[in-house]
Amino acid sequence: MTAAKPYLTGHYTPVTDEITATTLTVEGTLPPELTGRLIRNSHNPKPGITPTHWFKGSGMVHGIRLRNGHAEWYRNRWIH
Repeated sequence: MTAAKPYLTGHYTPVTDEITATTLTVEGTLPPELTGRLIRNSHNPKPGITPTHWFKGSGMVHGIRLRNGHAEWYRNRWIH
């Protein structure tokens, strides 16, 4: 499936589960004044569901909360 659809490979490989992670390790340092949420919305077809074209089908929102030089949490949720 992925050979014919390069938009489903590498960093774009579909995620199969929703998670909430609160124990995050940061490589390097984050500036303490960098505070807020980073949200990314992307295509993410559910396994076994068609179509899998990146303009159609399901997607997923990913978010990370930054505060006082720490990454507090990461969450991802399906978009239908």
